Amino acid sequence: MSHPATLLVIGIHREELAFGQAVAVDLDPASVQVLAIPDGLSGRHPRADQRFHWDTLHRALYLQLRPHVRRGHHLLIDLHTGIDQAAPCADLYSRDPARLTAALARRDALAPPPRLISLGDAVTGPGAQTIIPEAVWNDPDCLYVGMEIYLADPGPGRPAEREYARALIAALTDAERAG
Repeated sequence: MSHPATLLVIGIHREELAFGQAVAVDLDPASVQVLAIPDGLSGRHPRADQRFHWDTLHRALYLQLRPHVRRGHHLLIDLHTGIDQAAPCADLYSRDPARLTAALARRDALAPPPRLISLGDAVTGPGAQTIIPEAVWNDPDCLYVGMEIYLADPGPGRPAEREYARALIAALTDAERAG
C-alpha cells in the first residue's frame, strides 16, 4: 500500500490537538497522511523535578514516529501551536532551511512569511536546540519540519489561522512532490 509523501503529525502536545484536527479536516488525504496522537504529552514546561521524566517521555513519543515515517514518507510535518497576538504567523524548524526557502518560493506569497530556523549545525552558526531525537529530525530519508503556528488564542484557531497552516503544509507538500 502506498502512502502520500507527507506525514502530518498532530497532537504530540495534547493542548494542540484541537487545532491540528481543525487543520487536518480540509487536507487532501491523497497528498497528506495525518497521524493524530490522541493522548499526547502536556506542552506545558515541567517543573525542575519533573524535567527528566517529561524529557524521557517526549523522546520516547517521537521515537515511536519512526516506523510510521519508514512507510514511504519523504516529509514529516510536526504541527504545534503557540500564542501571538500578531497571528497568524509561523516558525518552521528543519535541518535544511534552504530547502524550505525553495519550497516556499514556489508558492504565491504567504503573508506573513514564516521564520525559518535551522536544527543542528547551521552554516552561519549553531542551530536551534531540541530534545526531539536526532534520529527523527536528521533522518536522511525524510525531511522533518517542526511547524509552530501562532494563534491569537488557545484552541482550534480562527479560520485565517487554520488556512495559513494549510497553505504552509500545501507549499511544503507540493514542493516535495515536485522534487
